[in-house]
Amino acid sequence: LGDVYKRQDESRSKLSAAYALLATESSSSIEEVKRAYRRQMSQHHPDKLVAKGLPEEMIDIANRKTQDIKSAYDLIRKAREG
Repeated sequence: LGDVYKRQDESRSKLSAAYALLATESSSSIEEVKRAYRRQMSQHHPDKLVAKGLPEEMIDIANRKTQDIKSAYDLIRKAREG
């Protein structure tokens, strides 16, 4: 039974982190979450950074960041679907 509570706590923690990464709150509507997702993707998308002439290591960081943003959005969507 303790494992069940531990998994629930981890799930809540991951969900909280996902909202924080998207700079939104759990009380936000799904449309607000979607706008926050798009805003974050726009700010951190590697193609935009390449156009600005940033070094390769920054592009690698941006790639990881956009993957994290997408994962956060997917996690929130799945949690809201039930």
